[in-house]
Amino acid sequence: MKISSPQFAFLRTLLKRVSGVSLDESKQYLVEARLRPVARQRGLDDIDALVTLLRNTSDPHLVDEVVCAMMTHETSFFRDKAPFETIARMLPEVIKRRGVMKQLVIWSAACSTGQEPYSLAMLLHERFPTILSGWRVRIIASDLSQIALSRAREGLYSELETSRGLTPVLRNKYFRPLQGRWSIAQNCRSLVEFRQLNLTQPWQTMPPCDLILLRNVLLYFDVPTRIDVLTRMKQTLRSDGGLFLGGAETMLGMDIGYERKSGTGCSYYIPLKTPTRAA
Repeated sequence: MKISSPQFAFLRTLLKRVSGVSLDESKQYLVEARLRPVARQRGLDDIDALVTLLRNTSDPHLVDEVVCAMMTHETSFFRDKAPFETIARMLPEVIKRRGVMKQLVIWSAACSTGQEPYSLAMLLHERFPTILSGWRVRIIASDLSQIALSRAREGLYSELETSRGLTPVLRNKYFRPLQGRWSIAQNCRSLVEFRQLNLTQPWQTMPPCDLILLRNVLLYFDVPTRIDVLTRMKQTLRSDGGLFLGGAETMLGMDIGYERKSGTGCSYYIPLKTPTRAA
């Protein structure tokens, strides 16, 4: 199944408009590989027919299917480990500073099928159980794809998925077997709020956040889109909060008001303080 040049150009424009994802012309092979299953599932002869259907329909589910197929949903519980260990080391000081308001907000800004926010919930239960009583703890998990969010809300994972990043102890403690899969425990579900959100669009309803995880997302955006998203992230992040990017992502060359900090095996970013001018 090949895609013609005009259809590829239309798809590139659609992806950029809907999701902010930038595809260069060398990625035609990737489009073909990822959209073949979608075309077959729709009973279409080729990818050109799928794109033609996209051109002529107002079905948001089809758009979501295509965008979801084009995104990499590679994820696992406690993925890369180092950011979670860094967060665990940061939280005692964050909790101390929030002692009066007794509120903690963490944003998983591209939660995919839910492993990242549920990992954060398990981390809080394991290492900071005292704040879960008497505090308002919110893990806000957002994603562009309703398909991914539906899976995340379901909270059901295969044997393979739970074996990636979870120790047997954690799996047995925070999951229960259900019809051949593993269901996340209610005490973790209750901490997580799922919502659909397009990072390239305004997010007025997002509360001030203590920690933001924006991992492995920026690499899909062009530089102007990265700058725009990171600038608005700084407005959402509390002045003493921390922003985590993916291991291959950087703010190098982007003067947008963050300071890089070294964590435990990884880096994170804090908002730069605005200098106070002398009277």
